[in-house]
Amino acid sequence: MIETFDLTPGFVPSRNWMPSILEQYRVSDFLEWHQKKALILNPDFQRGDVWSPAAKTFLIDTILRQLPIPKVYLRTRVDVVTKKSIREVVDGQQRLRAIMSFAEDGFALSKRASEFAGKKYSTLTPEQQESFLGYAIAVDQLLNASTDDVLEVFARLNSYTVTLNAPEKRHGKYQGEFKWAVRNASRAWASFWEEFDVLSVRERVRMMDDSLTAEMFGVLLEGVKDGGQPKIDTLYNKYDSGFDAQTVPNFNAVMSKIRDAYGPFLKGTSIMNPAPLLMLFSAVAYSMVGIPSGDIKPTEVLERKVLNPNIEQVQDNLLTLASVTSGADEPPEPFVAFWKARDFAHKIASRRVRFPEFVRALTSESID
Repeated sequence: MIETFDLTPGFVPSRNWMPSILEQYRVSDFLEWHQKKALILNPDFQRGDVWSPAAKTFLIDTILRQLPIPKVYLRTRVDVVTKKSIREVVDGQQRLRAIMSFAEDGFALSKRASEFAGKKYSTLTPEQQESFLGYAIAVDQLLNASTDDVLEVFARLNSYTVTLNAPEKRHGKYQGEFKWAVRNASRAWASFWEEFDVLSVRERVRMMDDSLTAEMFGVLLEGVKDGGQPKIDTLYNKYDSGFDAQTVPNFNAVMSKIRDAYGPFLKGTSIMNPAPLLMLFSAVAYSMVGIPSGDIKPTEVLERKVLNPNIEQVQDNLLTLASVTSGADEPPEPFVAFWKARDFAHKIASRRVRFPEFVRALTSESID
């Protein structure tokens, strides 16, 4: 298949330039080119080997599971005298380095690879080795392109690219325990986000479910604190190398309680929007498993109590808060501060107002 595009004014391709050709090659093809020194992994416009062991493991795990990876760009030069092709990696060097290294038993897969954990290429079964070697990688070949040609192609590609948001940047930057625990938990509760319309499909594609899950983990680890993307960045950085092992079981317990006890009557209400849901999660966690004081002093909330077993009363209380949150007009006291706090929901000043109200709704009698 031939890909063509219009040239920008003023750009003149090199004399031997040919349109890019989209093809597929097996992992075994890349290994053969590498052995024959017909594949150059480090042209001037590529970085060195900077991938972490966790990133390499994730790539090989993806290949072994026959899941897709991004396509590779090669600049292919044909020498008419030697009749040989030399392929330079324009984009995809890190992926190919990881593949070459694994094929040469350069590293063992970490526990992130689940049933493949601890495996090197030589310890895979013959069937797994065949699957690895036969994996097809999509390749765009830039035939006889000059460096200017290559730079023009990538300028065009980048002009169509959607700028990464904060969750996507974190997912690319961090490869430690916290990132993967958040990702796994977010995926495990995908049916919750969907069933209760917490996040749209578009938002989940942009990894906003990871952001919400990370904030929930943060509540369990540090209590209710100031929010926002920079604060989530701090969590990823702080806990990259490890965190309390009880966090994930506690997260699952709290989410199960919300889904099973409160979900049936909260579905379709404003409380299932991310910001109020985070405060509901915090209040349930506060009563069920306990959380650190965070940026809220113990005197700013009710004394810790067990969750009210009277679900009908809790339903009335939470639906009252939902009505206040979604109302357009200022409500009567004592809900004015709670209503106003919705406009700056990520700030600790808002959470100091809303979190105690959720605690009260879950643990007390009528909040009217």
